[in-house]
Amino acid sequence: MSYLKKTLIFLTLILITGCKSNNISLKDDYYDYINKKDIESTKLKDDEYVKSTFTIAQDKTDKQANNIIKELIKDNNDMSIIYNNLLNIKDNINTIKPYLNKIDSSDNIKEYINNAIDIENELNIDIFTNITIDKDFKDTSKNIIYLQPITYDFGTNSDYYTNPDYMSYKAIIKQYGLKVLKEYGYDTKKARSISTNITNMYTNIASNSKLSKDLEDITNYYNIITIEDLQRIYPHIDINNYLKNKNIPNNTKISIIDINNYKQINKYLTNDNLPILKESLKLKILENYAPYLSNKYASIVYELNDKISGITNNKSKEDRALDTTKAIFTNNLDKYYQDKYLTKEKYNYIKSLITNIKDFYYKDINSLSWLSSKTKKQARKKLKHLTVNIGNNDYIITNYNLDTNSNIIDNIITISNIKKKQEIEQLTNNKNVSKISQTTVNAYYNPSDNSINFPTASLNLIDTNNNYYQNLGSIGMIIAHEITHAFDSNGSKFDELGNMNNWWTTEDRNNFNRLKKKVINYYNKYEVLEETHINGKKTVDENIADLGAISCITNLALSNKATSKDLKDMYKSLAKLWFEKSNKEYQKLLLLEDSHSPAKYRVNAPLSSTDEFYKVYKINMFNKMYIPKNKRIKIW
Repeated sequence: MSYLKKTLIFLTLILITGCKSNNISLKDDYYDYINKKDIESTKLKDDEYVKSTFTIAQDKTDKQANNIIKELIKDNNDMSIIYNNLLNIKDNINTIKPYLNKIDSSDNIKEYINNAIDIENELNIDIFTNITIDKDFKDTSKNIIYLQPITYDFGTNSDYYTNPDYMSYKAIIKQYGLKVLKEYGYDTKKARSISTNITNMYTNIASNSKLSKDLEDITNYYNIITIEDLQRIYPHIDINNYLKNKNIPNNTKISIIDINNYKQINKYLTNDNLPILKESLKLKILENYAPYLSNKYASIVYELNDKISGITNNKSKEDRALDTTKAIFTNNLDKYYQDKYLTKEKYNYIKSLITNIKDFYYKDINSLSWLSSKTKKQARKKLKHLTVNIGNNDYIITNYNLDTNSNIIDNIITISNIKKKQEIEQLTNNKNVSKISQTTVNAYYNPSDNSINFPTASLNLIDTNNNYYQNLGSIGMIIAHEITHAFDSNGSKFDELGNMNNWWTTEDRNNFNRLKKKVINYYNKYEVLEETHINGKKTVDENIADLGAISCITNLALSNKATSKDLKDMYKSLAKLWFEKSNKEYQKLLLLEDSHSPAKYRVNAPLSSTDEFYKVYKINMFNKMYIPKNKRIKIW
């Protein structure tokens, strides 16, 4: 059933709604109406699971980045060594064999633990801990360690093993783990037995671990533990020595995200479980290094990705080598890319637009009836301190001094160890590190330093030939969306300095939670695929940001005395921003994995809650875009 009831008499619908084009009315489905021609003319190739405004901009970025890499690899440098390694991958299993033999040589659990610790450090694979470095949520002047949950086969999480919605993916993961084991040399019977036992172990661990829904609240990431606490979790490991070998300074603050995940892993550290522990670790090493072991191992990983996304990827060896080289040398590439493509014109334009939207947001907070003057004051203070990063001025350019005579795996291990050392150094220098590359078409809000961030590639979304209102509907919508994240259910728990701090009155927080529940219910009703609806709870923060953004840019436009045509330009631009054509496999995966609503509903849902949209297009109760006024949602 669709979100709104269908009108029974089709003829009446035509007469009343009027403006139609090929049986799609903008009053019934604004997104489809505006994007109809693009949707119909876009044909997905065998190697494409999605085509969108963002993938088009990303394709442009990738071509720009590829051209930079092609120029750089003409010289004899680290990039050229890796690129040539990737072009000439042979059978490198002997390079990784000593680590596999080391596991096999473990005669008891104590030997296994000691050998696994060595392998964890040398190969940078998460076995006992999965360490990331980030700001201390309660003192953002310092960085601390966050212990993430341990990953399973092919880097998956607990959802893939215990969430009923993921069961088809669980079967695929098991199937491709089996393929890796067979490629390693096990016969089908043995490989299937090992694969089943590994899957059962991960299912048991996952059943006692947090799922993604348990981590929707960012405060659940902050659980400070002591070294002694970690020692109690892993009684068979000398934790002080373990951390010392990772070059982690004494007295480093540690937050554990999922303590039961680690406790359940510890339960398996017995002699009885030694056979399955050995095989699971060998498989993990093979999976992690598969792209570099041989063309056969690499094809298993590529085939798995294709299977999950529903495509047939026929990328050339050269293209894959370029993609991998870009991924390995992200920091180095970022500087070259930004220097070339962050033009003064686009920088000044987006900076001006951000200032314009931020200043308006600051004033518009006063109009909120559900928020007290005390909390409004703190919200304005947070906006005043909001920092804006366009591009990145803090690069880590590394010379790895790779050996031209070494094979790809030895060079990858060298690079991984240097990068890990640089990450650990963040514990003492407390540097802020960009969350995404400058060659990624995206943007984000970082609550731990109260900043909005626009990588250089995101400027490929700007069309300087568009008028002000068209850009307000596209890049302006993105800007307002990121600003609103400062006040969603997670961002609102951090103050103007990025510290986790409750700056709300109890009544205001209760009012917010009531509105949040309405947002959840509002989006739950949208049916995306047959009998599959948007998960309003999972997507609530992104939906709040979309609703806040549409409210902001609409009110900003009205404050500038925008005409009906101006508003239509803005709303059309919004619809085109989220143009997307994708296959069903990709849509299904996004509904499970993505915290955003599908593209179509990032347009129709916010617009159906925007009063001005009704006025400019004369939407009435007989149209499917219509939502009764008392059920329209507005928070920010």
